[in-house]
Amino acid sequence: MKRIFSLLIVLMLALPTVAGATGSGITPVEGGDGVKVEIGTVGTLDLGKDFFYLNKEDVKKFSTMQGNILSGQEVAGIGPIEDQDWFVYFDYVDSGHIKNAEKEKIKPDKLLKQIKEGTEAQNEEKAASDHIFVTGWDVEPFYDHSTKNLTWSLLLENAEKKPFVNYEVRLLTREGYISVVLVSDSENRKEAAAILSNEILPKFSAVQGERYEDFDESTDKVAEMGLTGLILGGAGLAVAKKVGLLLLLKKFWYVIVAVIVGVFNWLRKKTRRSKDETQETSSTTQETQGPDHPVS
Repeated sequence: MKRIFSLLIVLMLALPTVAGATGSGITPVEGGDGVKVEIGTVGTLDLGKDFFYLNKEDVKKFSTMQGNILSGQEVAGIGPIEDQDWFVYFDYVDSGHIKNAEKEKIKPDKLLKQIKEGTEAQNEEKAASDHIFVTGWDVEPFYDHSTKNLTWSLLLENAEKKPFVNYEVRLLTREGYISVVLVSDSENRKEAAAILSNEILPKFSAVQGERYEDFDESTDKVAEMGLTGLILGGAGLAVAKKVGLLLLLKKFWYVIVAVIVGVFNWLRKKTRRSKDETQETSSTTQETQGPDHPVS
């Protein structure tokens, strides 16, 4: 994987990857103390110094650059500034309130069977080189009552039997949910998922009036599906039509990793250049004014 990853970086950096990102108007926001970013209109997130953020329009541009199918529900994206091969997509789905989530019993074995059937049906509509196979659970679905989060992760293989993982979280809100998809290779999934769970999601806050507990039964719509429906993409046995959107097709996945690194490199260069320019300006001002004339 590392050799493939490095080769793709070289190939992608030989192309105008970074120039394409900047030429497309993509402007990553670097995290740090006091940096708060929007997750659609329903939440905000305190962005740590180790991450960058793409807003709604930029994450759409970024996805389009990879040839991914847009869902129309994209609201944000977050990635690591350092050279790590993962990225997090945020979508907001106005599904209606997922009522009584804490009372629903999730049946992992039954769900896995349904997802496999749906994925196999979808494979029949794609070229053999684009087939995706579900081999089992990486993380069985579980619902956290305290945070109102549903989490699961599938073990997947592409047509060449190379494993990959999309780690999924659903943040339930007043009238829908935020879909969080972590794209990573299977080797680094645990480390990336730990970063997502410990350093990113805890910094998320639903805005006042959009929290799960703000649901008003007298005025708000209720979703027809529950937690099981969320895992199946809201389509039951017809999940084949949805899985392709959520799993990010194999032929684009490695390209996403490579292009992300290109954007990271551009961001670091831009950050260093900005700091150097600031230091140079400060030094020039001090030399001009002299030691007896402090900068005001």
